[in-house]
Amino acid sequence: MTTTVAEVTTAEEESRGSLLKILGALTARQSFKMEAGAGAGKTHSLIDTLQHILRNRSDFLPREGQRVACITYTNVARNEITRRTDASPYVFAETIHGFLWEAISPFSKFLLAEVPNLPSWARLVDDDTSLAGYSVSYDLGFRRINEDVISLHHDDIPALAMRIFSNRKFRSLVADRFPIILVDEYQDTPSGLAEAFLGEQPEAPGATYGFFGDHWQQIFDKTCGSIDHLPLVPIMKRANWRSSQAVVSFLNYMRPELPQAPVSAAEIGSVTIYHTNSWAGPRGTHSKKGQIPDHVIKATLQWVSEAAQNRHQGVEEIGRPKTLMLTHSSIATELGFVNIDRCFARNEDFVRKNDDVVAFLLDLVEPCCDYFASKQYGPMFDLLKRSRPRMRGRSDKTGWMDLFGALNEARNGGTVGDVLDVLLNQEYFSVPQAVVSRDRKWRSALRELSDGQTLNEPRRLVEYGDFRGVSYLEVLALRDYVEENTPFSTQHGVKGAEYPNVLAVFGGGWTQYNFADMLARFPTRGDLSERDRKRFEKSRNLFYVACSRAKSDLTILFTTELSHSALQTLREWAGESNVVGISFSSDGSPLDQ
Repeated sequence: MTTTVAEVTTAEEESRGSLLKILGALTARQSFKMEAGAGAGKTHSLIDTLQHILRNRSDFLPREGQRVACITYTNVARNEITRRTDASPYVFAETIHGFLWEAISPFSKFLLAEVPNLPSWARLVDDDTSLAGYSVSYDLGFRRINEDVISLHHDDIPALAMRIFSNRKFRSLVADRFPIILVDEYQDTPSGLAEAFLGEQPEAPGATYGFFGDHWQQIFDKTCGSIDHLPLVPIMKRANWRSSQAVVSFLNYMRPELPQAPVSAAEIGSVTIYHTNSWAGPRGTHSKKGQIPDHVIKATLQWVSEAAQNRHQGVEEIGRPKTLMLTHSSIATELGFVNIDRCFARNEDFVRKNDDVVAFLLDLVEPCCDYFASKQYGPMFDLLKRSRPRMRGRSDKTGWMDLFGALNEARNGGTVGDVLDVLLNQEYFSVPQAVVSRDRKWRSALRELSDGQTLNEPRRLVEYGDFRGVSYLEVLALRDYVEENTPFSTQHGVKGAEYPNVLAVFGGGWTQYNFADMLARFPTRGDLSERDRKRFEKSRNLFYVACSRAKSDLTILFTTELSHSALQTLREWAGESNVVGISFSSDGSPLDQ
């Protein structure tokens, strides 16, 4: 490790020092970037900055109607900032899309002129189409031209904003309304947006920007990552308010350029790493290249999870660690909704309920079944209110009982299709039109097939047909996962979260990542080509995000083989005794050490 934490004292002192640097930059009207590692309390620093601005409003917001803008990446973060600033009318907290739309929407003439120049609009707007006189909407979130209204897609908003922010006069108009603009999780903003915000700064007048974030936590595509090339005052926050001494030490070995200090009362904690190099059986191919078989992973996960809990016996009560896996497919195998995963080309359709049928089952049918089983009929009918539930007399009560009797029988022993058929053929509440339409189109498509033919397109109808054939018990398992009633999450899905104990699993499943190669190349990372560097950083960043979620204890399991170089890197980071090779019996079960 080339840099130690000797220059860092405590997280408390570090936080005070970084805040003073932020306030100094704001007072001098200098845009800045605060780079802070995982657990450093970036949001806390941002809130402290906002509260200082509010306490000294006449200095920072001198004109009537001016506000400080705070741009976040998620609605959750926006709501948290609003709550922690007591919904101050002088703070405009919004998501990146919400802020940009607020800034650019009054300039419809400019937007109408630029929309045809966006590549994504080429199929909707040809050279002969004029948008003069149209109005611009961003209510729907997808591209559409309807009569005299054009609707913009989410991706169109940053693209248009970058074009209009290039105008110096526009930047001045924005600065008149928002003299200070703070950007949370700057590394997740779309590529090119930070450059557009600053324009010709610092020479040209404009807003003062504060970028809070960590480029090592850039894990999404088409985002900016590091912005070191911009004219910003650099401020480092070398603190860790989240993790134990052992976890902070592990992160510091991983990231010597930004050593962190734990809080003065941080517990000791632990980091334990398991590898599966001794597995002598067959390993996976393609996206799972080098990975031990799924049934061995399942047994190994159980063994490692129990080992993590056993380390604490007699010391403290500890539950099962939060298990972070690379893909939803891996989790589907563990939790029992693997056939749902196979039905859909995009996991967002079932994990984020983008598919109308999945959303109907998880957001309406399942809660109603819960309410009915617990005789909470009021909340059930409130949920069904938009579906026009029928309750006109005593006979309808019997009908509702029969309906849920048939529904529960199908849920417990039938397929998704069995459940949908019960729902589509009842008359006690209206099924969403999107679901009715999908079923009707699917049946119509099947009728048009010749004997022996199978439905191959369109994708939505094929997926619907496949989904109908899945056991409904998989929907119940999916619901538990989506509602976070299981110890499993993806490594992408927990950025910003923290858990007492983490089990991070690294293996195959996604060809964009190669964690074993990243670890092997770590000592020579400065010699990588540009192409190799980008792939290295993609794996490194996700590895860093997953490992830094742990507050007390971190356990890591590798399901692909590690080279001698990769193992040596891990031993340097965690210590020789904390890197453990798992032995296996002939049936694939891990053996106690």
